[in-house]
Amino acid sequence: MDQQRRLLVFGLVSFLTFYGWLYLGPEFFPDMFPKPPVEVAQVDGVDPAPADGTAPGDGGEESSNDDSEPDQDGTPTVAAVEGSKPENGEPTDEPAEPDAPKLPDHPTQTVVLGSSDLASGYVLQVELTSVGAAVQSATLTDPRYPVAENPEKLDPRPQLRVVGNNLSRDESVKPLTKDRAALTVDLDIESVDEAFKNQDLRASLRTLNWKLLETEKDVDNSNVNSGVTFQIVSPDGSLEIQKTFQLERVPAARLNEPDIHQIFGRAYQLNVRIQLRNKSTKTIATQYTLQGPVGLPLEDVENARKYRDIKVGFLDEGEVSAELLTASALVTDVNKERVEEWSKPIQYAGVDVQFFAALIVPTGDQVARQSFATITPTVVTLDQESERSDISLELKSPGFDIPADGLVQHDFEMYLGPKSLELLAPFKADSIIDYGWFGSISKLMVSLLRTFHGWGIHYGIAIIMLTILVRGMMFPISRKQAASSKKMKDLQPQLTAIREKHKDDKQKLAKAQMDLYREADFNPFAGCLPVFLQLPIFISLYQALNNWVDLRMASFLWIDNLAAPDALFDMGQFGIDLPFLGSDFNLLPLITVVLFYAQQKMFMPPPTTDEMAMQQKMMNFMMIFMGFLFYRVPAGLCVYFIASSAWGMSERKLLEFLPEKPVDPEKIEKKKKKKEGGFLGKLMKQMQEAADMQEQIKRQNEANGGNNSSGKNKGSAGSSKRRKK
Repeated sequence: MDQQRRLLVFGLVSFLTFYGWLYLGPEFFPDMFPKPPVEVAQVDGVDPAPADGTAPGDGGEESSNDDSEPDQDGTPTVAAVEGSKPENGEPTDEPAEPDAPKLPDHPTQTVVLGSSDLASGYVLQVELTSVGAAVQSATLTDPRYPVAENPEKLDPRPQLRVVGNNLSRDESVKPLTKDRAALTVDLDIESVDEAFKNQDLRASLRTLNWKLLETEKDVDNSNVNSGVTFQIVSPDGSLEIQKTFQLERVPAARLNEPDIHQIFGRAYQLNVRIQLRNKSTKTIATQYTLQGPVGLPLEDVENARKYRDIKVGFLDEGEVSAELLTASALVTDVNKERVEEWSKPIQYAGVDVQFFAALIVPTGDQVARQSFATITPTVVTLDQESERSDISLELKSPGFDIPADGLVQHDFEMYLGPKSLELLAPFKADSIIDYGWFGSISKLMVSLLRTFHGWGIHYGIAIIMLTILVRGMMFPISRKQAASSKKMKDLQPQLTAIREKHKDDKQKLAKAQMDLYREADFNPFAGCLPVFLQLPIFISLYQALNNWVDLRMASFLWIDNLAAPDALFDMGQFGIDLPFLGSDFNLLPLITVVLFYAQQKMFMPPPTTDEMAMQQKMMNFMMIFMGFLFYRVPAGLCVYFIASSAWGMSERKLLEFLPEKPVDPEKIEKKKKKKEGGFLGKLMKQMQEAADMQEQIKRQNEANGGNNSSGKNKGSAGSSKRRKK
């Protein structure tokens, strides 16, 4: 038994000693354990590394390449080639695996094109990021375009960003983020993105850093960048993609021209070039999707009449027809899964807000052929109020082939700026400004206001001058209206008597009134003419104020922005927020309604019947209703109505002191005959003849009815007599 125990202990000790020597011997006695030579196979066409750890072809010197550079997510990537040295400097006998393709490892960089100094000729400052090689923001440098809302009371106000407002001002775009915000001119190529995602599910052309290939300096200022090129290569190295951005400016020779920044549209142009080069020996069939403008600003959201809209100008036999899609309509279509894709050739496509637009315009042969296979409206960020959602477009190119070692290049222009007819004209995109039914009158009024402002007159005073000009041209009509109202007052006693006399016969009442009007040479509809003439002016001015960017942020008295309500103070600080009216206290609409009411009392004659009294009460209620309608209209429109009402009331008082024209009986008689020979006179004559004929028939029927009843009675009496006989 003891012998067996000793044998078992000896075997166990021998086993432990043997394996201990195998594991501990190389550590303490390395010379006693020489390693056999290892054959290294070539990996992906790269020469194998020598067993001593030196780089191939470096003559035994230490390689400068770091094999453990971290990937973009911070994870070290080690190229495991058999025979290479690990970090501790000792060779490893682990079998090597071929190198897997690595994600591009370019640094995150931001490039700014243009200058904030307007004197440099640049009206835009465009910020581009290497993450996706896209437009991070585009800021207007003209001091006329600051932000409308400045809650932090910054002085001076920050300048407005045309795109990129979906990012906070301090937010930087980071690579390989899970939910990266969409950026303007993002690029998607399905085959390339799938290859990147095989290495990292977050990787794509949008989320990877592109290589900053080169920057171009401004010819007049070496401190300003005017262009930049980014580059990225597909994982298999077969496709090289480049994006080049070039910012236009006002030529130095034209900087001294007056108002050059308001008429030179090309200064608001960012040129975009997409190049795809085939570096393989085979033809590559591909297709890309371009992200449209993203993050246009919403200003004065509570009072805005217009939010973000998609605007597309389709080409039809050389003519441009505009298509509009509102944010609320797009959200509805998305919810119902019926979003329409456009496939017709385009002149431009983009997004606009009340005063600014961001458009993509194909150039060169892109216009001659169909530049995009489909254009799909998209919702970038959904808002609780659907009309306030951030929307954009995805523009998909037609499929095309790139031959071996070939190059395909597509050029686009981007307009990033205010909605002005002069600035949009070079891009044939002026149709995005909608002045409504009376567009020609709106453009005339804008031209007059611009002319007055060109004389050094403030826009608020210019609106008052426009009001005086319009009312002055209408003075002859207003004088006739005043005379008509006075004559109506003089005829009131006679009209009251006629109504009392013929209160049971409407036909005779109407005939008697028309006879009285004819004798007095009075047209009851003449007083309505000035109202109908002012209606197009009101609509035209309203459309002009809603679309003309020059009135945006134009101050007057206490008003900060003539294109928005005057907002004297915020009632919200007192806990007041009225339904439909909001929390801003707007004084100008109240003054407008009060003057409307006073003007109505001055112009309308006192009621002589219950019907007239009821009509005037209804008019008073209408004044209250108009107060609700006018409470949130632009302050410039209220200035126009206040000036117009003040002019009208003063004009009425003035006309009372003017002598009346002497009455010429012969002239009145001639006018009567002329009216009787006219269309209305003939119509009235026919109506009178028809009424007289109807009256005559009625009398005959009454007379015949009496005779017939007498005959019937006689016949009945005779027959009764005969029966008695």
